[in-house]
Formats: sequence, C-alpha cells, structure tokens
Amino acid sequence: MIEVFDAKNVFDLMYECAENQNCAYVYFYNKSLQNCTNQELISQVYDYYEEFLPEDLMLIIKTNQDNIIRFMTTDTAVMNATSWFPNKEQLGELPDEYYFKCYAVDSQGIFYEN
Repeated sequence: MIEVFDAKNVFDLMYECAENQNCAYVYFYNKSLQNCTNQELISQVYDYYEEFLPEDLMLIIKTNQDNIIRFMTTDTAVMNATSWFPNKEQLGELPDEYYFKCYAVDSQGIFYEN
C-alpha cells in the first residue's frame, strides 16, 4: 500500500518556487484546444492569438509543452497575463477553444485569474 504524506500539486510547487526565487509565475492551460480534433478551428485560434501574443509564447502554445512562465515581479506577471489571456466575457461568443484559463501566482498564492 502506498501512503502519501506530502502530495503537491502544480500550485504548491509554484508557491514554493516563487518564495525561494522571489518571483511570480503565470500558469495557463486550454483543455478544450488540447482535446480539439478540428484542425481548421485550431488554426483559427492560433490566427486569433498571433495578432497580439509574442512569437515565443505562440510557439509554446503550438507545441503544447510548457505552460508556466516566470516573471521577476508580480506587476509584470499580472500585466502580461491580462494582456495575453482574455477572460471569457472578452471573448464573447467564441468557442471554448479560444479560452485559456490563466493564473498569476506568487509565494502568497494566486493573486490573479481570468
């Protein structure tokens, strides 16, 4: 039998890293896009975000490999999170595949979510 004494999730790890490194993180994901099989819709989502996301962030999204970005201050983390990842109301009637859930995290916890 396996006994778990100190299980940690991604947020616990980000809190600890933020405390140790005196920084903040932006964590984002989009399960709907990840599970989408409609290549045309995926291309439309990419086209939408290419209008305002930095090229390196688009590469991260397209490769679906990383989804945590480190920032030196909470101000830069929240400024980038709000400009990169619109909330559902800002996306209006667009399908769920356009919505990236986003959190900004520091050593105290989540201080922003869209």
